[in-house]
Amino acid sequence: MAQVNYMLYETLKRIADEMDANGILLEGNFSASEQLRMDLRDFFCYLAISDGMIQKEEIKYINKLLGYSFDENTLLDTIRRNRIADRDYLNHVPLSLIYFLKDKNIPEVAYNQKYYDIRKLYYYTFQELGRSFIACNRRVDDKEIRSLTKYLLMLESQINGFMRFGEDRVEVPDTIPYKTREVSKNEEEEEIPFVGKITEPGDEGYDLDILMKELNDLIGLDSVKKEVKNLVNLLQINTLREQNGLKSAPVARHFVFTGNPGTGKTTVARLLSKIYCALGILSKGHMVEVDRSGLVAGYMGQTSLKVKQVLDKAKGGVLFIDEAYALSNHGPEGDFGQEAIDTLNKGMEDMREDLIVIVAGYPDLMEDFIDSNPGLKSRFNKTIAFPDYDAEDLEAIFLYMCKEHEYHLAPKALDVLKEKLQSMIEHKDENFGNARDIRNYLNVVIEHQANRLIGEGAVDKEQLLTFMPEDM
Repeated sequence: MAQVNYMLYETLKRIADEMDANGILLEGNFSASEQLRMDLRDFFCYLAISDGMIQKEEIKYINKLLGYSFDENTLLDTIRRNRIADRDYLNHVPLSLIYFLKDKNIPEVAYNQKYYDIRKLYYYTFQELGRSFIACNRRVDDKEIRSLTKYLLMLESQINGFMRFGEDRVEVPDTIPYKTREVSKNEEEEEIPFVGKITEPGDEGYDLDILMKELNDLIGLDSVKKEVKNLVNLLQINTLREQNGLKSAPVARHFVFTGNPGTGKTTVARLLSKIYCALGILSKGHMVEVDRSGLVAGYMGQTSLKVKQVLDKAKGGVLFIDEAYALSNHGPEGDFGQEAIDTLNKGMEDMREDLIVIVAGYPDLMEDFIDSNPGLKSRFNKTIAFPDYDAEDLEAIFLYMCKEHEYHLAPKALDVLKEKLQSMIEHKDENFGNARDIRNYLNVVIEHQANRLIGEGAVDKEQLLTFMPEDM
């Protein structure tokens, strides 16, 4: 984990130790330091289950930072015992926050050692540890981002409410104990680890007709296909105008893709990189995929170097930034997401002739991202909305995935599938994952079939291929 995140926790823990030494009593007979440790444990558990699964890297993170010896079973037991999976979990404020809010509880040594705004330090510790935690397995899920955002909003609400209606505050400088350091020349020259995915360009170029057929063959997404076809038509007309000595019409180069998870944003972005290459607009046609962890580093100055490295890798193709809203700076000062946005904005201008940037995420959150830098609104002047799939689309996606894995459905199993998908659509919530949920559902069905076949004993090839109603 990043050293700066560990330092934030150690600083907050040191203040809690001073509270204990000054005789501050907490409910439940726990010391302030232990209560902080338990609140962070529960916070990590809440984030760990937000995407529906607990990763080994997440357990290792908790054990290393907080000194626990959890395995998956003991962690799940903690989640059940403390009701962390309950819908009203966020209605329960971490007990340690209540005591960090009150100036009378904060030992004088904290101010003497320049740990200035304790409340901001508390928020910032949870914010940065949360970001580090959900990135520990090198892939951030949409659901984890949303869960972290909700938790931080709860903390912010509690802190702001206390500031307005709580006890009189001690006037202290409006800052946090956050240290920066200069980046040495050796570090500037050193390769910063790349966190992301690169889709390599084709060896023999791309055929526009083949790519457009691939676009048309995608399930659903009629409105998206229409938008892409309009762009292609305009680009082709521009080529003809240039050949006839006429000025080109303005065409969007950078895009905002809005939509829920699993709606095909990444798939269409990869196709666009190839289409723009086939039209001669991009020199390579590859795509570089990153999220916040691929752009933001731990110290001031490193982030700009990291963004420049990613831009260099993407030159000649498409840079696709998933969950781009996570870069927006809504927390306390010192967050380097804004540095990444500002560097990205300049890089888009410097590489405007041979780079396309696509940012993606939830519709409402992407508005905040575009507003975070005045230059972004003019650069990202084309938004393509990706709608949720309907039941028929989801059925087609499921059957396509079955075919890919050499499965098919018995007639009655198909009836069960239709009922399941219709129910899924009728009861979908804000965490609905579209094609991702279908992929997860298929994995469950495959597992059910395997258990059934093993229980039945000898099986033939047709049985291995076929899903029955009970598998669904």
